[in-house]
Amino acid sequence: MRGRGFLKAVIFDLDETLIHCRVDFKKMKALTIAFLQQTGVTPGLLNDGMLNFEIMRLAVADLRGKSFSENAIRRVRANVTKIMNNVELESLGGVTAMEGAKETLKALKSRGLKIGIMTNGCHEYAEKVLSKVGLNRYVDAVAARDDVEKPKPDPEHAFHLLKLLGVSATEALFIGDHWLDAECAKRAGLAFVLVKNRMQDVEALKDHPYQAVNSIKDIVNLVNGMDANG
Repeated sequence: MRGRGFLKAVIFDLDETLIHCRVDFKKMKALTIAFLQQTGVTPGLLNDGMLNFEIMRLAVADLRGKSFSENAIRRVRANVTKIMNNVELESLGGVTAMEGAKETLKALKSRGLKIGIMTNGCHEYAEKVLSKVGLNRYVDAVAARDDVEKPKPDPEHAFHLLKLLGVSATEALFIGDHWLDAECAKRAGLAFVLVKNRMQDVEALKDHPYQAVNSIKDIVNLVNGMDANG
């Protein structure tokens, strides 16, 4: 991380980085795929082993190949967004903060750092989750899936949040738990820190520069070490 600007902001992924996620992604994908096939997407093209952005990318390409208009595709996207939002909002009751999340954000804020959230959840879900677990008071800006045309891993998502925070990529650090986060960071020019968990596909991270920590509680020490090393 040497050669970067003076640290002004720390950006966090939300699900499984700051909070224990309770979203039923299997249900979300099943409902999404069923709707897309009813709309005209080729049966069998999509499956629940794909990530949401991969499902939509393939579906849109398939519909364009069948001469669907861009207006029709926008309507399809809007309906998929509603499906995803509803499933996310259904999960709010079981959400809890990761151990040490509140203390970490509080410590970073006390250092004068801005805190951003970049999530592929919808904005309403993100705001309600942060409020429910008491993290909202430490957050300066949220960039959710429905705040941008192209969410993570597209760098547009990161650029949007950096603009909200008023910092450059070289002045920010991105903390996440998934290769999508690492890919977004790489493409946006952000230094990336991986919070380890047992479900990670480490092989998917092999081409991504990152530093790893065992827990969100390690972030403050990492930032202190960055300061000590200039």
